[in-house]
Amino acid sequence: MVENANEILDDVFAALEAGQIRADTTISSLAWDIGSDRAEAGVHPKESLDAASAFFKVALPALSTALENRPDYARLFNIAALTLEEAISSRIRAASASYTSFLLNRVHTVQTEERRRIARDLHDRIGHGVSVAHQQLELYQRNRVTKPLRASGNVKLAEQAIQETMRNLRQVTSELHPHDSLTSLEKALLGYLETVDTHGVDVRLQINGDEEWALPDVRDESFLIVREAVRNALAHARASLILIRIDIAPHELRGIVQDNGRGIPKERPASSGLGLQSMRERAELLGGSVVVSSEAGKGTSVELCMPRSNAQ
Repeated sequence: MVENANEILDDVFAALEAGQIRADTTISSLAWDIGSDRAEAGVHPKESLDAASAFFKVALPALSTALENRPDYARLFNIAALTLEEAISSRIRAASASYTSFLLNRVHTVQTEERRRIARDLHDRIGHGVSVAHQQLELYQRNRVTKPLRASGNVKLAEQAIQETMRNLRQVTSELHPHDSLTSLEKALLGYLETVDTHGVDVRLQINGDEEWALPDVRDESFLIVREAVRNALAHARASLILIRIDIAPHELRGIVQDNGRGIPKERPASSGLGLQSMRERAELLGGSVVVSSEAGKGTSVELCMPRSNAQ
């Protein structure tokens, strides 16, 4: 603030020395920085205007006193007053422009994050249900002649997946309200495994520790992350074995999904794909992380760490 005031007074003194009003007052980056700093701190522009008004009321009488013994007082005072007003106004304009730019960038960032969140919800909640329903209907077509009982079960699972998708769609479209928290991570994963085709794949699930140690958000996001990792393994790994282990401690939740499949192809790095990106983003939002490692012909491992928990 003092530095800004000194710059304004320097402009006034330069105008007095030149003997003319400084209409082309040069603005340093200070005013721009002040605008963005105040925006980041949540300071309203009105406070800057109040400060500028107070400074003008203090500076103008002081300049008048300093010039009162000069024979050309009226001319010099006019130069000083108008230059003071212009110097203050130009800095307010610069700070206001910076303030506005900062807020516009903040709005853009928030909108981008919201679009990414919506994309994750559509992929993980809506896309998953549609994928399960489609898979079960394909199995129905395959089984309806030779295995009618199994085909009937496929139709039932497809109906359940569609109903779940409709519920999730209502949640997404109803102002994107969050879904109800999971009461049991283990039951949710077992329920998911019942809806997908695991024929020919040995899927083993083990959950250790007390689920109450994990916050509801941690359980919710961990379920979506682990489910996506299992879905990827079933869809792409061509594995005969998938191991799912979740360890819940008072201070953290750790999970791992391992398969003995073909691994992620070299032309498709482990960092690519919306599903993998969604898993990482969900973990990072809660301070966690997801690490994907893979070796051709030796399978893929997805490791999840969620440090936030309900430790007492």
